[in-house]
Amino acid sequence: MTIAKRLTSFLDKNNIQYDVISHPYSEGALNTAHSACIPSHSMAKAVILKDDEGLVLAALPASNKLMLNWLNQSLDRHLRLVEENSLGNLFSDCEPGAIPAMGQPWGMMTACDSDLDTVTDIYIEAGNHRELIRMHRTEFQKLMSNQAHGTISCSTDEQDAYKGSMIPDFV
Repeated sequence: MTIAKRLTSFLDKNNIQYDVISHPYSEGALNTAHSACIPSHSMAKAVILKDDEGLVLAALPASNKLMLNWLNQSLDRHLRLVEENSLGNLFSDCEPGAIPAMGQPWGMMTACDSDLDTVTDIYIEAGNHRELIRMHRTEFQKLMSNQAHGTISCSTDEQDAYKGSMIPDFV
């Protein structure tokens, strides 16, 4: 499969400068970061969530874990994980498990983790298991400027310590 058409159309429509990076076949954002020899905190992974109000795509570093309670409290929602096997129709131009960390091309809100503000280049799945999109942080921030943004994840080392806590810097 090629790069997701909705993704390239969205990037091009917004005049975003990006590169396509090829890498050996891999599954999972963390494995992809390792396979492509990029820092795992620079690889943005997508976590798809839903509630009665609709779908939300959470974009966070591959090295982090989503803190669902932080996201729900910040957005005043009751989001829960969506089973990956139920996403085929929505992401029909993507291979299963290779969803880009950007919901807007598919008509959904993106909640972006603030840890992605600390890296120079951000890498996202291109819709297949052999290519990534690389863009400078400022390009990614342009695309996320009208999306929810804040602390929605933490490192796996910190996850247990933060369970149940609220981080209030969400916009």
